[in-house]
Amino acid sequence: LSDSKLSLGKHATETTVCHMLLRSRHEKEQGVLHAGAADMRCVWGSAAMGLMSSPPRLKEGMLYLGFIADLEGGKKLHSQMGMIGDEAKRFQELTTFPLQLAPTEPDAVVMYMTPGRALRAIIAALHLKGGAITTPMTGQASVCASIARAVGEQKMSVDIPCIGDRKMGLVGDDELVVVIPTSNLDEFMLGLEMTDYMARYPYTPYTDWSPSLPPMFT
Repeated sequence: LSDSKLSLGKHATETTVCHMLLRSRHEKEQGVLHAGAADMRCVWGSAAMGLMSSPPRLKEGMLYLGFIADLEGGKKLHSQMGMIGDEAKRFQELTTFPLQLAPTEPDAVVMYMTPGRALRAIIAALHLKGGAITTPMTGQASVCASIARAVGEQKMSVDIPCIGDRKMGLVGDDELVVVIPTSNLDEFMLGLEMTDYMARYPYTPYTDWSPSLPPMFT
């Protein structure tokens, strides 16, 4: 995220945050993309990234109706999401890219992975300081809210990808989304290394037991 127009990579138009992540994830060498608020087609994503101030219809719960029974519930749900734009417009542009092609220092690293790998990530993240990974799960704008928390609060998130992430990001049913602030990466990588003996992935089954069969088969 940038407070000026860096125009790194290709200009993505009529897009969404999750669609940009899809392209960066799969287009590889062509996956460096940039977009501003005028290019976004999703108010949730644009507001979460701080590319625009959150409009009243979002902050007051109107856009959640159908998912939520009434405006009061929608407003309460919204208050639990990561939304940089709830404070004010903060950034001019979002850039997404595969890490191996990083044209600039990222603010956050987005990873899609199986629950088993997510467990490995949680163990690594907590190795040095303990505690817990706590992510408000609202079922709405999951990856966008997770990026906003990483940038705004320097918090790691583990969440269930939302419907938009599945429709426009083509995220699979077997995947969770894990977002880590770049400031935490060194600590995370050390945690992966230090816990490899105890939590090596893929996890191997415990085999030191005696099988039991029906008497006639024994």
